[in-house]
Amino acid sequence: MISVKDMTDLVYVYDAYIAINKVLFGDAMFLSFHEGNFGKISRICNVIQRNVAEKLKKDECESAWKILDNISLTPEDRAKKLLGK
Repeated sequence: MISVKDMTDLVYVYDAYIAINKVLFGDAMFLSFHEGNFGKISRICNVIQRNVAEKLKKDECESAWKILDNISLTPEDRAKKLLGK
């Protein structure tokens, strides 16, 4: 499992990915890895998903994505929740 600091950095990158995505496409749109450079950046989601606490993986990470998308929490708070801390 990765550190809280590393997961916090990943949450920041995810937030930036979503923000840029909305500017470019008008809404969050996930591209496949083979769909250009922006699609390749979406791999950040896989890194996050592989490193969340096991209990958050049981529902295909649906709980993890709800935490990740809860921007009312700071990136560090979301990182801690994602790691089960």
